[in-house]
Amino acid sequence: MSRDILTLDPPLLADAAALESYLGSYPNVFVEQGYPAISLDAWRALGEDAGEPAYATARSLGLPLVRLDRISADADALGLIPPNLARRLRAVPLRVRKGMVAVAMEEPGGPDAQRLLDFLSRERVLPMVASPLQIRMAIGRHYDQAEDRAMARQLGLDTSITDEQSPSEQEAQRLALEMPVVSMVHTLIAEAVARRASDIHLRPGEDATDVLYRIDDELVPVRRLARALNPAVVSRIKVLAGMNLAEHRKPQDGRTTFRINGDQSVDLRISLLPSVHGESIVIRLLDTSQSLWNLDQLGLSAADRQRIEDVMARSHGMFLATGPTGCGKSTTLYAMLLELRKQRINILTIEDPVEFHIADIQQMQVNRAAGFTFASAMRNFLRHDPDVVMVGEIRDRETADIAVESALTGHLMLSTLHTNTAATTVTRLLDLGVEPYLLRTSLLAVISQRLVRLTCQYCKHEEDVPTHMREELGIAADEVFHVGRGCHHCEGLGVFRRQAVYELLVMSPRLRRLVVPGADAEALHAAAIVEGMVPITQAALALARSGVISLAEAWRVRAD
Repeated sequence: MSRDILTLDPPLLADAAALESYLGSYPNVFVEQGYPAISLDAWRALGEDAGEPAYATARSLGLPLVRLDRISADADALGLIPPNLARRLRAVPLRVRKGMVAVAMEEPGGPDAQRLLDFLSRERVLPMVASPLQIRMAIGRHYDQAEDRAMARQLGLDTSITDEQSPSEQEAQRLALEMPVVSMVHTLIAEAVARRASDIHLRPGEDATDVLYRIDDELVPVRRLARALNPAVVSRIKVLAGMNLAEHRKPQDGRTTFRINGDQSVDLRISLLPSVHGESIVIRLLDTSQSLWNLDQLGLSAADRQRIEDVMARSHGMFLATGPTGCGKSTTLYAMLLELRKQRINILTIEDPVEFHIADIQQMQVNRAAGFTFASAMRNFLRHDPDVVMVGEIRDRETADIAVESALTGHLMLSTLHTNTAATTVTRLLDLGVEPYLLRTSLLAVISQRLVRLTCQYCKHEEDVPTHMREELGIAADEVFHVGRGCHHCEGLGVFRRQAVYELLVMSPRLRRLVVPGADAEALHAAAIVEGMVPITQAALALARSGVISLAEAWRVRAD
């Protein structure tokens, strides 16, 4: 095949007849047959998910595009590749013809994919390109369903029952200990860790249970479990979390430590909610083998790094990290604790839960059943000779009052609060009942932050920015930004990993004068900017201009 052929638009195999025709005339389909090709615009018109990356891959490699939603795979072809390898390589074998096996793949040029497929098959592998969604759906149809039926038979479950019946405690215990169930749950967790997922979602539906991973803050479908298997999987997770197997009507929470390959330890925080189609589960993953971030890794500017160090050098006062759930507040406070522990001082923390264990720091965990809350812990902390106290979160007036009292009586107090901007943290504390004169003298600084998704550098291209977005953010019409298309490096998401974007408000005499009853957050915000604070929106916009994130991402996390 000539190299010039590779620059042509790829052929589209839209159904089984087109696939058979292609295989029957291979390898002369491009030159002699003049096989019908598809343009990028026509491919987009088909509504394919992540269509451009698939199209670009097919065109660059000179391979055909295939519509898996209209083609069923032959059983003899499916038998050539085991299910676990098909999921890992995101590949579906379709036909065995003339000594060749046609395989639809998401990324045929990916590392080791072709070599592994050649090794496992005695046939010559003929790769084709399909979109990520259709690959996942095809694997679900051809592998997941067959595996689930076989497992259900092995467990003695009736797959024909449409209304899920909650198992008895004895039956749930039996299902939870069955080896196929144990293996399935272990595989789901191990794969989630390998793919950098922060959460696993199990969503029961009318016909099946959807399994999704949250990767870089986006939910990625993984597979569908047969409805009959949902009670078995839920029972296994309940056993891991120490939950009540007989309870199916109330929410439950639990946690456990999970080991992978004997040496990697992962903390699991598990939440269960009863839904109309069964029990829904979310598992938060915390890889304890990952090291904590230090101040150098937080992405602070030189000026803000110095301001943070000035705060840590104080003998008393309060520093707050704010933002929505999952924005990295605890990571920021842990980085400060790692720096503070270099001094010969006593550091105490009360957390819910303790996420990372740090040497030379006394860490405690909330136990509401025993009456050990943030507020009760802090009352005892003050008699335990602390120099630095970290409280996981200020949730109510009692905790806020004790935090302020601690900051005023010779302790450096670190904590978190749920507010959208640094300035609104002040008004939030006033709303909780903290007296303005106490807040003026105790508050040292507030950092408000978000996590932004970094544009994948392997598949980024010029971003199409809506006019209203440019107008709202004050961006010139000729400014160019970049967004990820989606590729095998980024799981087809177009983003890879995250980093914090923040605004740091340091209390100054000017700002303290504005802390009065009924304080105006907008006035505090404006004054903080004059004092040197860079707002979150402007910080995110700077990252977008540098190509690190898309402008759409900066727009998503804007705070003013």
